[in-house]
Amino acid sequence: MNTRNIFLISAIIFIILLFVVPSSFLPSELGNTILTVVAFLFGIIAGFYIVVTTTDYNNVKNILATETAGWISLHQNILIYDKQVADKLASLIDKYILRAFDFEIIDYAKSTHAEFEAIKNFVVGLPYKENFATLHGNIRNNMDVIITARQQLTVLGARTLSIFQWTILFALATIFIFSLYGLRTGKLFFDIVTVAISGSIILVLLLIHDLDLYIWNEKTFGYDIFENVLKSIGQLPYYPAESIKQKRVQPHDKEYRIGTYVNFPKSIDRKIEVQRTN
Repeated sequence: MNTRNIFLISAIIFIILLFVVPSSFLPSELGNTILTVVAFLFGIIAGFYIVVTTTDYNNVKNILATETAGWISLHQNILIYDKQVADKLASLIDKYILRAFDFEIIDYAKSTHAEFEAIKNFVVGLPYKENFATLHGNIRNNMDVIITARQQLTVLGARTLSIFQWTILFALATIFIFSLYGLRTGKLFFDIVTVAISGSIILVLLLIHDLDLYIWNEKTFGYDIFENVLKSIGQLPYYPAESIKQKRVQPHDKEYRIGTYVNFPKSIDRKIEVQRTN
């Protein structure tokens, strides 16, 4: 379920609560004190979490850009070095990226080890050509860049926030919303403000969640950059069927591939089909 749908459902729940929760069930002085303290703590902690998760998120974006650029450069250099070898490499890179789509960004570097090792061994076994010595060095440098990027992704491939930290954040958010409803006067304006602020709290939590999992604005760095690699090596764009169904991505190519699980969750093998649009 995407962020917009969760927010809309939350807003509906908050509106329903206006008719269920009694007004002014908290003493005004006590309620205002609790609201002030919790708002202060929630603002500091949520702000800190956003800074931390945003830093890791931006690092992952930059590293992914480096890695995918490395794949494109590697293929182009080998295409000059030996066209037949480049065709074999394109097939291996294609398998690597298709497998990468089976996992979230947070997990894919660790989960594509076998596919990456096949490419690395292929490049290491590349025959040395004396007249292409400089180009051979560039090819090895491309692999070094990709290896470094994958190591960095492995380090960052973990949630920044622990269960304990999420528990604290949820507890503060719950107390904050509880205090807002407890201080309601029953007037329409206060009810609107209560729903709006409560919805904003949910949006903040969703933002931190998406940043923590590296799925915020994922179409750009989670799909598009990999599709660019596929196109660069002469392969059709590829999309997992469930990503399209969940509306995480919408294909705009006239011809592309869709991968559908054959026997999930027992196996992550997919049936690949070519789709064409008019």
